Amino acid sequence: MRILPRSARLSRMARGTGSLSTMSITPTTEQRRIIEYPLEPLRVAAGAGTGKTTTIAMRLAALVREADIEPEAALGITFTNKAAEELADKLRLHLPDFAREGREVEVTTYHGFAHGIVGEFGPMVGIERDIGVIGSGYQRELLREALGAGSPELLDLTSPARRVDELAVLGARLGDHLRSPSDILALRPDDEVEAARREMAAVLERYETLKRRLGVADYSDLIRYGYEIVSEPSVGRRIRDRYRVVLLDEYQDTNPAQRELLLQLFGDGFPVTAVGDPDQTIYEWRGASLENFAAFPDHFSVAGKPAKTLALGVNRRSDRRIIDAANAIKKRIGDTQGVERLVARPDAETGTVSLAWFHAATDEAAWIAREVRRLHDSQGLRWRDMALLFRKNRTIPLLREALDALDIPVEVAALGGLLQVPEVADLHAWMRLIGHPDDAPSLVRILLGSCYRLGMGDLVPLARRGRELGATMLVAIDEEKTELPETVRSRLTQFRERYRTLVTLAQGVTLVDLARHILDATGAWAEVEALEGARRLSARLNLYRFLDLAEEWSPLEGRPSLDAFLDYLDLLRQDAASEELDTATLSGEDAVSLLTVHRAKGLEWSAVFIPAVCSGTFPSSAHGGLDDPQRYPRSLPASLRIDHVGDDTSEAALRSRHDAQEWRAAYVAVTRAKHHLVLTGAYWYTTGRAKKPSALFDAVARLDGVTVEPPVGDPGEPPEALRTGQRVPTPDPLFSEGWEAAFENAAADPGWLERLSQDAEGFAVQQRRLRLVMDELPKNPRLIPRQPKLKVSVTNLVTYATCPKRYFWTAVDPLPRRPSHAARRGIEIHRRIELHNLGTVPLTDAEGYDLVTTDRPPRGDPFAAYLSSRFAAKRPQFVEVAFELVLSPTVNVKGRIDAIYERSPGSWE
Repeated sequence: MRILPRSARLSRMARGTGSLSTMSITPTTEQRRIIEYPLEPLRVAAGAGTGKTTTIAMRLAALVREADIEPEAALGITFTNKAAEELADKLRLHLPDFAREGREVEVTTYHGFAHGIVGEFGPMVGIERDIGVIGSGYQRELLREALGAGSPELLDLTSPARRVDELAVLGARLGDHLRSPSDILALRPDDEVEAARREMAAVLERYETLKRRLGVADYSDLIRYGYEIVSEPSVGRRIRDRYRVVLLDEYQDTNPAQRELLLQLFGDGFPVTAVGDPDQTIYEWRGASLENFAAFPDHFSVAGKPAKTLALGVNRRSDRRIIDAANAIKKRIGDTQGVERLVARPDAETGTVSLAWFHAATDEAAWIAREVRRLHDSQGLRWRDMALLFRKNRTIPLLREALDALDIPVEVAALGGLLQVPEVADLHAWMRLIGHPDDAPSLVRILLGSCYRLGMGDLVPLARRGRELGATMLVAIDEEKTELPETVRSRLTQFRERYRTLVTLAQGVTLVDLARHILDATGAWAEVEALEGARRLSARLNLYRFLDLAEEWSPLEGRPSLDAFLDYLDLLRQDAASEELDTATLSGEDAVSLLTVHRAKGLEWSAVFIPAVCSGTFPSSAHGGLDDPQRYPRSLPASLRIDHVGDDTSEAALRSRHDAQEWRAAYVAVTRAKHHLVLTGAYWYTTGRAKKPSALFDAVARLDGVTVEPPVGDPGEPPEALRTGQRVPTPDPLFSEGWEAAFENAAADPGWLERLSQDAEGFAVQQRRLRLVMDELPKNPRLIPRQPKLKVSVTNLVTYATCPKRYFWTAVDPLPRRPSHAARRGIEIHRRIELHNLGTVPLTDAEGYDLVTTDRPPRGDPFAAYLSSRFAAKRPQFVEVAFELVLSPTVNVKGRIDAIYERSPGSWE
């Protein structure tokens, strides 16, 4: 039985882009040494752009052809599914005869390999074969449930999302080192940080209990379970005997737990080839350990003799000046046991490296857009041959706007940006409003959108009426008593009818069908088809991606419901590292790529622009704090790590490790370029302080042959738009110099506005209307101080009567409140009764998914008690009636009557 199905069945050959003929690549001397190395442990230090994937594919193919190794007896493990597919495709091209027969080298990922072990041998350690693997969204659901089930004393619960983030980090670090929460609980706390870490460990133990009850595992569990399984000698021997050679790709990105799993199976001289570049270790924040690659010769030694190391140092991608920049950055990284320096291929061209510094980010963005346009128009570069690489996502939007302004097609690979795509954001807003009628931002987005085209001024009366009623804007729209212009009233009527139809529909269809009905009802598909080229295809793919998410999602408990799905999306959006909400990308589309440096790893372009190379951004400062276990409970103590990278937890050592990781990210960014590399920065971005060129900018600027645009010498004052943290607005067609200058001109010259107007008659009409309004205003109003009026709810009034102190901490100076299961249950019962009275059923039925369970079972079912009462068969005359009782000129009591029944004419209950 094979451990995993092959990771990529759809090869380039099947797509018509590959050939079954034998590859005609002539390996270089350093490649040949690796290809022909005997069946022994080997470490390959492969610098950026040195052709490592081709080399390792050729080594595996040579071993299959010449060492009498069956393809099925070779195993290749890499880090991502994309890399696994690429390696599998290259192997098929190098082994065409075997590919025709359907005999292939097994290629998988590190987590996929562990999952296969668990699937085959899991019952031996009490784990189901078909255990479900949960992603970050489900993981956060369970972590939040575990957090709400306890009463920690030291954890700050005023920001649950941040605590869930920290719990996810600590849980991942425990898994990365084959540890469990009990290992932390066994330590005696010496200070408040350690005590807080113990409380987090207690939450993680509840999280482990929840996973076991639901029969699921996260990615850290896969490695830990796999290690437990292969620690049984008979199982480890069975798996080891299946293979004669193993290749480990991207080994620098593995964590200590993955290393121990592989050592348990393939140690003691097994012919393992590990390939990697320690200078591209940029995932330490996700658990990668520098020690894995550095200590490979000792970990995988043969009879006590360290494994051999061979290097790939000839860069086959970049021109000479770009390689010079990469080597200058490499010096800042320090000794990592990678290649000493990159060497240009003999036929490499000179290439260009340019730097430019600007006054403001808007100037920088406009200049980059012009340069991209110039390279395309004058040098013939395709749009797809250029990329903008960012250290941080927040710098992407401004550059995208500048490129759009010059009609340059772009493709944004945004991490977690799916819900920000306009078409998806509109669909998400409709679903939120159906599930949560009090969601004002979603309502406003819909009404201001292309369907109804209302303005903020049109919504002001509705918002005012909603406040008067103590209700939402949706209630004010339903009431139809607000005075509005006829066009606005007509559009709101259309919205109300559509909303009611969709709410009724939502109670009887699946999530994906509801989403499709919304798209059809709102005409979203027609709007998408009206877009041009790549934008149309991108919008369509992003909508399909959301529909797939809605179709594939199911709760860990209970039946799918709209509320639970929306909650799941919120949790995904809070996870900055989640890939489930990534935007769709158009591979092969002729568009400029905009993506972060971390996502660019393994890719290449003819021209690469790196914006915002300024202090604090690139290299980045440690905004979230260093990985310091003495200061942050989320960090794993050095005593629990199974590598030695984190032994020194001094401030200087932690800072040095962070800085080295930033320089490695810079090395990755620079080595993506083939012929043109451009670094830019500016004094002013969206912060209150002027930036300076970063150490990266200065290091490249000192190199020979670098072109430096004339810099702006003095930061001066920040532009107004940047000082307020707003985007630069599109110039007004009439007031191109801005509103401030327009007011000054109008004040200085009363006839200026009239001369500027192209409609003299219309201008005169509007001027007369303005004078009428101005004449109605009081000339010298006497300001009468208003006496403050206290408005108190019935609930708070009862609280005050029973416990004044509780009233103070609830209504006057409220303290943060923990999530309350009782309150949620009360709201749900109240909603079910209300919908029962209206003759409908709730969107979330009684068995729907609930994140937090109570330790004490409820005393009966309140809704069942209601159904058995005399009120269940009676229809109320009024539901949710707001009232306001005036106790005195300064005290009003506000409340709502749930239901009013008419017992007999004139008699109410």
